[in-house]
Amino acid sequence: MSEENPVAEHVPNKKQKKSKKLRLRLLLVLLIAMAIAAGLYIRSHNKSSNASGNITYSTNEPNESKKDADNYKWTGSPNDPRKIIIQKINVDAYVQKAGIDQNKKVAVPNNVHLAAWFTESVRPGENGLSIIDGHVSGRKTEGVFKNLKNLQKGDTFVIERGNGTKLTFKVFETRTVPEGEAAAILFSQNPKVLSQLNLITCGGEFNKKSQQYSDRVIISAQLKN
Repeated sequence: MSEENPVAEHVPNKKQKKSKKLRLRLLLVLLIAMAIAAGLYIRSHNKSSNASGNITYSTNEPNESKKDADNYKWTGSPNDPRKIIIQKINVDAYVQKAGIDQNKKVAVPNNVHLAAWFTESVRPGENGLSIIDGHVSGRKTEGVFKNLKNLQKGDTFVIERGNGTKLTFKVFETRTVPEGEAAAILFSQNPKVLSQLNLITCGGEFNKKSQQYSDRVIISAQLKN
């Protein structure tokens, strides 16, 4: 019988050790690459690039959880819009802050149950034009401004500010226009209105191929004294 050490065959030689180290290094590199890719993906889908917390990335797949919207952790100054309350269409929603998105347009909320104030417009209640947008729907859920089109001239709604004070606005004009004409109307202020707030959402037909609505619903309101 051979006196060969039965344990010897289980002891890795130098080549095996080197191969094992190489595999471990490759695995480490792969894990790092995956982590970087995941980080870039999350960043691109939840992009709020400036220090003020403005939304600057509009996603085609916003969060549709009502629970997340109800538990939204609002941050802002005392005069920033905190909530929008439109009793006629059962809206009581937090207001995010939005800037310009990747398409050079006003960014939209990252949850369909939230509205967003365009921070390059004035604060609601100040002299000038303010803009708040919101989704009409998500893929499976109705959006915060689903029934915005039902508002009529003379209807009122409330903006609650960060300090708890409430401002009442009265609708003076409602429009549904083709998407291509919306920007000109959205950024227009009635010269006779000192403090104007425009609300906007999607409307018209939904194009499944482009994933876009054909029209925009724009509600113009003035601060009620």
